Amino acid sequence: MRWAVSLFLVAAAVVAVPGCGKPPMVTVKGVVKAGGKPVPHCKVGLFPDVEGFDPSKHGYGFGMTNDKGEFEIQHPNGTKGIFPGTYKVTFVAWVDSKGKAIPPETKPSEVPGGVKNLLPSKYEALSDTPERLTVSKEGAEANFDLSTQ
Repeated sequence: MRWAVSLFLVAAAVVAVPGCGKPPMVTVKGVVKAGGKPVPHCKVGLFPDVEGFDPSKHGYGFGMTNDKGEFEIQHPNGTKGIFPGTYKVTFVAWVDSKGKAIPPETKPSEVPGGVKNLLPSKYEALSDTPERLTVSKEGAEANFDLSTQ
């Protein structure tokens, strides 16, 4: 019995050690512009700038711009914020064949008549995007003015 109590106390001490586990999520807000103009309905993605990104191991997040191009990042589980670190940033502004923005939860492959990204394709893929953002433990204010070419 003493052995079980001792094991419990050691386990409790390990769990209570400060600094163990993931850091708290922090706020990331900003504005997306292209050619100096706000980009509405743009999905902004933050993915860790690491070799072999694995969504089951690495934190990542998304935001959707409003009509002024403003966004706030949230984790896919719905929690606002993201973990501190350096991220690759992707951008897509999908519209349907009539030029209407598609809802953020809609997959482009499910849109009748297809979709078009209003931004250059270099911003869409993790392997191509030139944009990076370092998020400190205080969070980040990120303003992007993307090239239209």
